[in-house]
Amino acid sequence: MAKLIVVIGVTGVQGSSVAHTFLRLPGWQVRGITRNPSGPVAQTLATEGVELIKANLNDKHSLFPAFENANVIFSNTDFFLPFQNAMGSKEITGGCTVYEYAYHTEVTQGSNIAEVASSPTVLKTLERFIYSSLSDARKWSGGKYKDLYHFASKAETIRNIRNRFPAVAERMSLVQITHYVTNWKNLPALAPQKQPDGSFILIRPSTPKTIVPFVVTHQDTGPFVKALVDLPPGKHLLGVSESMTFPEWAKTWGETLGHKIEFKQVSDEEFWQGVPEEVRTVLSEDFAYTDEFGYTGGDPEVQTATQLGIEIPCTSMAEYIKNEDWSSVV
Repeated sequence: MAKLIVVIGVTGVQGSSVAHTFLRLPGWQVRGITRNPSGPVAQTLATEGVELIKANLNDKHSLFPAFENANVIFSNTDFFLPFQNAMGSKEITGGCTVYEYAYHTEVTQGSNIAEVASSPTVLKTLERFIYSSLSDARKWSGGKYKDLYHFASKAETIRNIRNRFPAVAERMSLVQITHYVTNWKNLPALAPQKQPDGSFILIRPSTPKTIVPFVVTHQDTGPFVKALVDLPPGKHLLGVSESMTFPEWAKTWGETLGHKIEFKQVSDEEFWQGVPEEVRTVLSEDFAYTDEFGYTGGDPEVQTATQLGIEIPCTSMAEYIKNEDWSSVV
């Protein structure tokens, strides 16, 4: 009998990767949760074999039919969607900041997912609960970085699961998705910058010695989740495709595409110039924390595939760069 994985946010970057990975595996069925099953991405997934269920993470009752007979649940919640919504319509925040609004929304959604997963009917078949996490920045920085709300919301959700839903926690493993290599598509300053002489500069406020765990999210999230499904519960995997410094990434980019490029460290003021204040506040803290403490913050529970004694097929930076569309940059 085929096993069933339920993918939260199946049309997103992480969720679609998980769906595609398990669609290729014999003996697995994929059910995807989305707010808009009639959308083009959802419809494409449906033609590929994903069973679509319309559900709203703010409405836990809508999740019960989605979780029926699930053997695995991949739980992935989004801080930045409510953050962007609040930036566009501050009246929806109810008097709190846009950061607090997004934080509370994500914690509520993550807790709703876990609460429904903890129901006796779901637990009858549930073997693994895989949660997409981030570092507990406040804890691992000793309180220095207390305003990294998109890290804090996931850390609070994990605490809620462990404290309120122990049966789910017993089945839970975590994948800590690292630095999206595609972030430049959402923030142009992250892309290589073309110069008048035709060469390029990659600028960052980070030091050139910082080792960055890059992840090709749309390709490699699925293999990370598959690895955790195959392992006993209680694992915390660092979801990284390849680690390197920003100068090394720039060198790889230039050699792969045949362009001259240099890395340049710039001040926070120069790098974030023109970026909305709310976005700058969130992301500048992110860069500063990972620059100082590393992406995991030094959390000893977070392990690489090598430390777990497994091999996971991942996309190299050269492979990603070669296959990416850089027409908007070059």
